[in-house]
Amino acid sequence: MRKLVAALLAFLLANAALAQTLVVPSQTNIKQIQASATGTTGSVTATLTGAAGQWTNICGFIVTSAGTSAATAVNVTVTGTGTTLNFTYNFVSSGQGVLGVALPACLQSSAVNTNIVVTVPGGGTGTTVAVTAWGYLS
Repeated sequence: MRKLVAALLAFLLANAALAQTLVVPSQTNIKQIQASATGTTGSVTATLTGAAGQWTNICGFIVTSAGTSAATAVNVTVTGTGTTLNFTYNFVSSGQGVLGVALPACLQSSAVNTNIVVTVPGGGTGTTVAVTAWGYLS
């Protein structure tokens, strides 16, 4: 019985020390950020701007478009996370195209004070496009 009590006490003390080293961001050091841009025939970017001493995190983005003369598939990219992320987007010739990406485990920038950029290539003649990204600084 003594060995069981000693083992339980050692376990509790070890976990208490572990809990003290765990760092969880508080609400006071997290700042929500958003970026949005619109365009016509050229590429459009939404930039989540980094800040000194903080990590930039992207939690999602949305691309919408309307009015493209001919349907076109493009490669939407997200850069600044260490690896370029690629998403296929279809500019539609009629109606509205929508690409919404939610990242449940928000992605962190590759370094402190680094921008994360969502780029939508041009869709061609007659295009109207919008891109919005959101995340936080920590």
